[in-house]
Amino acid sequence: MATDQLLLHILLNILALSYTYHSSNCRTPANELGSCVPLTECGFFQEITRKSMIFSSDLQYILTSQCGFRSNEPRLCCPATKPPSANFQPNTKVRKSRLPEAPDCGIQYTNRIIGGERTSVTDFPWTARIQHYDHNFEEYGFHCGGSLINNRYVLTAAHCVSGIPFSWTINAVRLGEWDIQSDPDCLYDDSDCFEPVQDIQVEKEIVHEDFVNTRLQVQNDIALLRLAKEVRTSQTVQPICLPLNEQFSTRQYEDMKMFVTGWGQTESETNSRYKMVVAVKGVSQQLCRRHYLTASIDDSQICAGEEMGKDSCKGDSGGPLMDLTVSESSVVYYLAGVVSFGKQCGLADVPGVYTKVNWFGEWILDNIEP
Repeated sequence: MATDQLLLHILLNILALSYTYHSSNCRTPANELGSCVPLTECGFFQEITRKSMIFSSDLQYILTSQCGFRSNEPRLCCPATKPPSANFQPNTKVRKSRLPEAPDCGIQYTNRIIGGERTSVTDFPWTARIQHYDHNFEEYGFHCGGSLINNRYVLTAAHCVSGIPFSWTINAVRLGEWDIQSDPDCLYDDSDCFEPVQDIQVEKEIVHEDFVNTRLQVQNDIALLRLAKEVRTSQTVQPICLPLNEQFSTRQYEDMKMFVTGWGQTESETNSRYKMVVAVKGVSQQLCRRHYLTASIDDSQICAGEEMGKDSCKGDSGGPLMDLTVSESSVVYYLAGVVSFGKQCGLADVPGVYTKVNWFGEWILDNIEP
């Protein structure tokens, strides 16, 4: 028996010895209504036990889901609806402290309504450019985007790290960019300028261990880049918020208006001199699957686009798909997704596919160091 499975077996035995109370109704650690049933009767917990790697946080979730036992068999509170990730954990306060929360993230210094596609200098200050080095041609280039999520980490797509040509390596991350032909960026004249860009070396690359990138399937397309030093926050460099709180656990992105930003970078070209933004609408997975018959589209992904000329080709591979949350006191952007893949750019009725960030919340928290 594998070590992970052995730990799970021991935990279930402990539950059987320790709890005798049973009720048909219960509350999960996420305070959702559930049913107190054996593990074998709950698809959610069976999915956890079938994972290739069972984390200590998975065992903790099972422990806090206890609701009794009957006939020497432990019972667990099975959620009435499946949470957005089998990795959801109730006790993440310590690790979450490594990530900023609103109003310390997701805020830009302009309050203008987005009308055109070109941003202003201080819009979306978490948008990063990822620099690769081509050893064959001995030249540097920016071929992917990413999102600053705290003072040491950038979130991007796994295919920007391990899906690149063999002669390429990740070199650095650039923050504070707007006009790629100007540094620093200035308003009106050279007397009103912002801070120069920050080019920071990448200290560590963390690619999701189950990343799949084939002609038929792209899954777990997410990666973290740890920077060699802390960034300097400014009007043009700020982190974006991650949707890891309970309020986002059942977030539905279908028909939601979201935003993609970047320079239109792909592995082969850069389309824009200035940082651009485009509004896209979330579409259902059912509709999305009709356009990607050979791909496996599942709950770990968001599909968005659908309108002619409005697609993530206006952004970057690995760049941000953003969800705008508005309240009486603030306007905050959350990182809903990471640009993953799509068909020909901007086709009418053909959405792009994004890695859903809140599905991978536990993976992100498990891989961020202080």
